[in-house]
Amino acid sequence: MDQVRSEAHEQLLAKIRAGLADTRRRTALYVGTEGGRESAEKAYAQFPESQDLLREARRIKREAIDRLDENLQSFIRNARSSGTIVHLAPDAATAISIVIDLVRVAGATRIVKAKSMTSEEIDLRQHLEAAGFDVVETDLGERIVQLAKQRPSHMVAPAIHMSVEEVTDLFSKNLGREIPPDPAQITAVARESLREDFLNADVGITGANFAIADSGAILLVTNEGNARLVTALPRMTITMFGVEKIIASTTDAFTLMQPLIMSGAGRRLTSYVTLMRGGSKLAQNGQQQEHHVVLLDNGRSRMRADHEFREALYCLRCGACSDICPTFRIFGGHVFGHIYTGPIGIPWTEYTATPDDAGKFAPLCIACGLCQEACPVDIDIPLLIARVKERYTESHGQTSINRTLCSYETFVSLASVMAPLSNFMLRRQIFRHVLQSLIGIDARRPFPKFTRHTFKKWFRPHLGNASRTVAYFVDTFADMCEPEIGKAVVGILEANDCKVILPEQIGSGIPAFLYGDVKRTTQAAAFNVRHLADAVRNGCEIISSEPTATYCLRELYPRLLGSPDANLVAAHSHDLFEYLLELQRGGSLKVARPKTSIEPAVYYAPCHTRSVYGTSPSFQVLRYAGLDLQTVRYSTCCGIAGTFGFKVGVEGYDVSMAVGETLFTRLKAMNRNLIITESSVCKMQIEHGTSLRVLHPATVLWKIYQADRAE
Repeated sequence: MDQVRSEAHEQLLAKIRAGLADTRRRTALYVGTEGGRESAEKAYAQFPESQDLLREARRIKREAIDRLDENLQSFIRNARSSGTIVHLAPDAATAISIVIDLVRVAGATRIVKAKSMTSEEIDLRQHLEAAGFDVVETDLGERIVQLAKQRPSHMVAPAIHMSVEEVTDLFSKNLGREIPPDPAQITAVARESLREDFLNADVGITGANFAIADSGAILLVTNEGNARLVTALPRMTITMFGVEKIIASTTDAFTLMQPLIMSGAGRRLTSYVTLMRGGSKLAQNGQQQEHHVVLLDNGRSRMRADHEFREALYCLRCGACSDICPTFRIFGGHVFGHIYTGPIGIPWTEYTATPDDAGKFAPLCIACGLCQEACPVDIDIPLLIARVKERYTESHGQTSINRTLCSYETFVSLASVMAPLSNFMLRRQIFRHVLQSLIGIDARRPFPKFTRHTFKKWFRPHLGNASRTVAYFVDTFADMCEPEIGKAVVGILEANDCKVILPEQIGSGIPAFLYGDVKRTTQAAAFNVRHLADAVRNGCEIISSEPTATYCLRELYPRLLGSPDANLVAAHSHDLFEYLLELQRGGSLKVARPKTSIEPAVYYAPCHTRSVYGTSPSFQVLRYAGLDLQTVRYSTCCGIAGTFGFKVGVEGYDVSMAVGETLFTRLKAMNRNLIITESSVCKMQIEHGTSLRVLHPATVLWKIYQADRAE
């Protein structure tokens, strides 16, 4: 089993090496994913009530999965009453057998097929071709990957990894004539070549975006309109979809359609919406079309029975999590995927394929949390992926470097105790090469400076008669590496009439979470929640200055523990600047305009700040305090992802620097020498990638307070 683990890991590393070297593919992926993300952002910006819509969408999907047994029976009954023939397929083999038998009985030779991830899940086209049928994919992206003999690289944009030149070459070879490298002409040529296929097809196969229980109807959402031709022209149509697509009503379907279109296509409206119920009258001869529905389970019932993974069934198949995922944007779905690709593809692969298939590409998730921010139905994808990693490592073992980095907080404590000797050793290249050889920490990655004069040793409570009392969750970096951050936090809070206390606490436990050691993270969560909940019950709000710590307190701990105390702590936990922003809105924030020279700066929002708040409280407070501050236009992670960027070569460091390339270039192009960000690891990555100075916003704001006091 260890040998299987080693071979699988080496195969992944080989794919990563090839992906990093393929600059043309990386460019195509960046252009495609960034374009998708920007289009979605613009679509939501035009819809002021979008947050209400997304909450309603999640409610609809949650209730649909909760009531799936009831909705399934209702759909079957109503679909059959319209003349549709319904088939139930518990697994992939049964579904394939049903479709092949139907096509054979129909005497079909040519099949036209519309976009369907469910059919990809079971390799339906490949099985039909092996059985002797001529199958033509009719959506442009699927047609491209069919001609290239590849799998889709993205759930919405299957050919996102391919350049215009590659696509041009494919169609030129397929049609036997030169096609110009122009997207509009490629599309026109593809449509022209499909005309005969539509007119001569015996069977049409589609998927479904939604299946409506109270009517038995199928709803299809498309941009090209080919699915409409697939369902209208052949004498038999087969609609195959997973049982999770069944929802209660047409009203629910049209509600869900809006976030699907905005997140998946970056539009307020799609080009074609088709609502089918039963077969249509054929245009050629007026006969009634034969319509079959194949309802596929294939692991969905097991997923639904898992109290955590059932949430994955809420997925709308929009692909937004892939568009924002930092590592997917480098590698695409042929590396970051099995059949289902990208972040949501990991939990889906766990149940529709095998845990081994999911575990093999799960290490590409670096736990930045941005996928949950992008998900229109707020699936906790990071936690589901951590569970996949946990199960895989329980079966196959942990790599030695991951096992070491799970104990990162312990090693930081040791380095702090041994400072300054530890700093001396870690600055020596020979020692760092020893670490690389023995442990797997890349010699090129600079370490932070450790101190034995920690924040916890320095801290003493003050302001016994303050109007507010807050508990500070300091976390590891501000305690043992840069205690000046913690001192600035205390100074700012005390300047705003807050007494600061420091409850007993340990590190957040997030490094272990990244590598699937969820048990260790849960133990840290239990310890911290126990002590912080006591502080809340005594009237404290909890303040953190590290974004990942805030994410743990607000988002992760309640999911891991599921306890009233965890929910209590989450409800009273704040990033420092969120807390200050609330004071400012209430008119009680005490801050003067800076009377000292603070140079113009650029603000970078860390992933976990964005995943918790969707915006940046620190940027708003610093601008309110009068700083000349700009933001960098950048949508994804800086690349270091906690300890991920410390791992040697393609295990981590090389990937982290590739992810950060665009950010480094943009920051340097802004011609400002000071970068401000809350994240300790983002600070390390940006300093390393740009050689610019990086400060925590608390230290910048505290400088303003100190200057004001000196006047």
